[in-house]
Amino acid sequence: MIKENYLSRLKNKRQVYIDSKLVTDILEEPTFKGAIDSISEYYDLQEKEPDVFTYSEDDKKYHISTLIPKDVNDLIKKRISYKRVADLSFGMLGRTPDFMNCALAAMAKNAAVLGSCPHTNFSDNAINYYDKCRNNNLFIGHGAINPQMDRGIQLGLQNNNFCGVKVIKENDQGIIVSGAKMIVTLAPIADELLIFNMPGLVKGDEDFALAFAVPVSAPGVKLICRKPLQHKDYNTFDHPISNLFDESDAYMIFENVFIPWNEVFVYRDVDKSNSFYDKTKIRNHNGHQGIVRGLSKAEMLTGIAIELAEKMGLTGFLNVREQLGEMTSCLELVRGGILLAEHDSSIEDDIANPSIHAIQAVRYHFPKWYQSMVNIIQSLSAGSMLAVPHHGDFSNENANIISESLKTKSMEASERCFLLNLAWDVSGDGFGQRQMVYEKYHAGDPIRIAAMHYLNYPKENIFMHLNKIKGIYNDSLCMPSLRSR
Repeated sequence: MIKENYLSRLKNKRQVYIDSKLVTDILEEPTFKGAIDSISEYYDLQEKEPDVFTYSEDDKKYHISTLIPKDVNDLIKKRISYKRVADLSFGMLGRTPDFMNCALAAMAKNAAVLGSCPHTNFSDNAINYYDKCRNNNLFIGHGAINPQMDRGIQLGLQNNNFCGVKVIKENDQGIIVSGAKMIVTLAPIADELLIFNMPGLVKGDEDFALAFAVPVSAPGVKLICRKPLQHKDYNTFDHPISNLFDESDAYMIFENVFIPWNEVFVYRDVDKSNSFYDKTKIRNHNGHQGIVRGLSKAEMLTGIAIELAEKMGLTGFLNVREQLGEMTSCLELVRGGILLAEHDSSIEDDIANPSIHAIQAVRYHFPKWYQSMVNIIQSLSAGSMLAVPHHGDFSNENANIISESLKTKSMEASERCFLLNLAWDVSGDGFGQRQMVYEKYHAGDPIRIAAMHYLNYPKENIFMHLNKIKGIYNDSLCMPSLRSR
């Protein structure tokens, strides 16, 4: 019933545009089919394998991703679930429901940092919203990135009504907001969205300093999707991944949207807006989910590369073995980062927070590793993946020629073509390029990630070694030189 309830909610009227046309039925739109099928499997697992995907609290069962973890064992339970969910799409869907579920759990547990205002208690709102979402198995997406209009001018001084989302007016019932957010991934098939800002607001940006929840179907909300990366005139033989898991990104417009006070978490407070992502520990928990998903994706690419090398007779070359070893060693480094994030977690106020230092280290390096994996797949398949016939050529007058000319000692022609199509999808096609850009920027500016890692990293152990060598140097100044003897 959980899956059926989700699918029935998708029938709620919403303003979603694909290729400039208003989508009249989300469930029938081909662009969303693969993602909807994957989310449906996510809900199915909750009922089919409750021991893995649920936990009990107050005689009720909830999805394990909404668990507030109390220790390392809880983080491990959540990681097992994250990995199984990511494997449904081979890590290609980055914003499955568990991504924000763990964030809402952290926000609720750390709700005290949100405080209150004369209109409402933000802390209570966060707790109540968390309960609402987990009780109803809602799929929550999020919008945090403001459109890039002019990064040299703060939001409050920009002459553009869509440079962010700002409050227009307030009353006793709630607030009215207008504006925009960009790259709101999977939003068209979500139930609701958590809207907030990443750090960077300054004095004068108070109207933009907001965090709130909003249903996708709320009046005045529009989702204008980027061009689909699916190939509607081809099947999954021709495009094995892109025709299944195109994760639609949307430009989100707010036109005088009403938000009730009980779903507002930050209001006109620059400091709380800037600290929202970190002080609620959202960054720690959806970062944990994110690097686990990344492992699934890296496993997929590594598998493709190994299959290409083995089936095309390339594993005898030392340089190819080195390339494959680079990929397998990257898998272990990601796996090690995940384990470190869990085992180096800190328990604060009865919640185990995965180590942000381990998470951000993986987040900084993973895009580089991922791009290298893509490059290796391209070098292994090379021009072969640019000369693959249409699936229909295996059943028309060219069938015998194609089947004979493209087979190898280790593969029939159809298997070879499918493998090369898969390599093209993940490394060369628009889908594969979008995935690479996504990995590079979805966690934020990589330069900023590295810079903040340096600033926030506990440097005591590093300086311990430095101070020791300094001590040896200082002691040597007190010793008589060999020349003076």
